[in-house]
Amino acid sequence: MKRNHFLGLMVLLTFAFFIPGCYAQNGSVTTSLEGPVGTNDSQSESLNTSGAVSLSDLKDMQLYENAEYGFSISYPSDWIAQEPDPNELGIVAGFLAPGEDIDNPQNYVTLQIEELPVKQDITLDQYSNYVLKNLKGSYSDFKSLAEGDMLLSEQPAHVLAYSATVDQMPYQVLLAYTLKEKKAYIATYYALADSYAQYEDDAKEIINSFQFL
Repeated sequence: MKRNHFLGLMVLLTFAFFIPGCYAQNGSVTTSLEGPVGTNDSQSESLNTSGAVSLSDLKDMQLYENAEYGFSISYPSDWIAQEPDPNELGIVAGFLAPGEDIDNPQNYVTLQIEELPVKQDITLDQYSNYVLKNLKGSYSDFKSLAEGDMLLSEQPAHVLAYSATVDQMPYQVLLAYTLKEKKAYIATYYALADSYAQYEDDAKEIINSFQFL
C-alpha cells in the first residue's frame, strides 16, 4: 500500500459534498446497485447501474481494511489501493483503475467520510436532497442519470449516477452513501465518459463490497 498525494482532479469532483449546514428537508428514493435501476428519461443504456455481481462470484480480489475508520472494501487485484494524506475532502482511501497515473487519475473509486452536524439528526432522504442540490449548483451541465435505494453493509443507502463536465472533460459518476453515527460514508466511482463502461463492473463490485468492521 502506497501513500501519495493523488487528490488533483478529485478536488474538482468532490468538493460539492462538503458545504456544511445546508440540508434540504424532504425527498424520496427508489433503487439498488444489485438490481434494475429506476432511471429518468435522459438515462442512456450504457449508464444502467444494474448487473453488479456478488462477491462470492469474484476472483482475484484483494481486501483493504481501514481499522481507524472501521470499514473494509474488496477490490480487483489489477486495481491499486491508495491512502492519501489527511485532507479537507475527507477522502480516506482511493482505488485506481488499471494503468491510471497516480499523479493524475481519471478513472477511480474513492471512499470519503463526512462528519455530520452533532446537534442535527440528518436523515438519509435529507442528506440525499442536500447532495443533489449541491451537485446541481456545482456543475452547470449536471445531469442526473439514475437514482435510488440500495444497501451498504446491510444499512440503508442511496445511489446516484450523474454526468458533468470537469476541466472541460466529460465525466460520468456513480456514487453511493450511507449514514452511521453522525458520519456519511460516500463511495464514488469517477470515470471519463468514454471509459465509464470499461470499468463500471469493477467499480460496482468495489462499492457493493463496502463493509463496516
